Amino acid sequence: MSSTPARSRRRTLIWLVPAALIAGIAIVALARFLRLDPAVAQFIATYPGTYDPPQTSPTGFPAWLSWTHFLNGFFLLFIVSSGLHIRSKTRPIAFWTRRVREGATSRPTRLSIHTWWHLVVVVLWVATGLVYVTLLAVSGYWMRLIPTDWAVVPNALSGALQYASLELPSNDSWRAYNSLQQLAYASTVVIAAPFALVTGLRLSPVWPQKWMRARGPLSDGWARQAHRLVLWFYIAFTIVHVGLVLGTGATRNLNKMYAGLNDGESPLGWILFAASLAVMAAAWVLLRPPAQLAIAEKTGDVRRMPATR
Repeated sequence: MSSTPARSRRRTLIWLVPAALIAGIAIVALARFLRLDPAVAQFIATYPGTYDPPQTSPTGFPAWLSWTHFLNGFFLLFIVSSGLHIRSKTRPIAFWTRRVREGATSRPTRLSIHTWWHLVVVVLWVATGLVYVTLLAVSGYWMRLIPTDWAVVPNALSGALQYASLELPSNDSWRAYNSLQQLAYASTVVIAAPFALVTGLRLSPVWPQKWMRARGPLSDGWARQAHRLVLWFYIAFTIVHVGLVLGTGATRNLNKMYAGLNDGESPLGWILFAASLAVMAAAWVLLRPPAQLAIAEKTGDVRRMPATR
């Protein structure tokens, strides 16, 4: 019985991988064919993939952006891993319950250690996000992230066609993101992040009982499905984002994001990128379930479950 899901996943991968490869080849072939059309070529010439940003839009990559970018990825690593643990529905190794304060009338909610850890890291991720959004607003950097002209739409379509044909749009991200990047980043920050937070709150113990519904957007089923979709969105976004960073001038891209340098030769970006991966790897090793349990015991009552035979 237990091997059936694993066997099913293997069967799915057997046809999914070649199907994805065939679909990718077909998309590239179609995009290249479309670009042979004079009207399409003229469209790309008119809308090269980037529009001129406002004159007051800042340039470069400030240090606060590098730090919040790293912390966002760091916390997402643990958010996604704990979320997948929760989704797997495996038997938790322990349960956490907040300590009852004297005079409290409400009964504390028992959480699996995976759910507790997920909520802890989400709080840190949200705090990082609040700092990031505040700095976006006060620095004027929001003009690089949020579209300021309807020209973003045709330029994004042009950029998508250029990416699909494997002939990437040329632009200077030190000055402005291309339109497809801008829409992707803006939707991640403005739509996906709040959506993940709201659906997560609906599934958490802090959601007021009076706001719960058996059906519709406030139901358990809807919230779980929506939260699962945004989880897979973040996984897909991260894979595509990292792939494009490393595949489209990795040295210059890493220097911009990690070192604040518009330089295509300095190794500093690679050094800082490697250091950030080392920190993530070390945290992944150190913050395994035994460490999570030790932290949990300092904040509440932990009941460890006996190992199954």
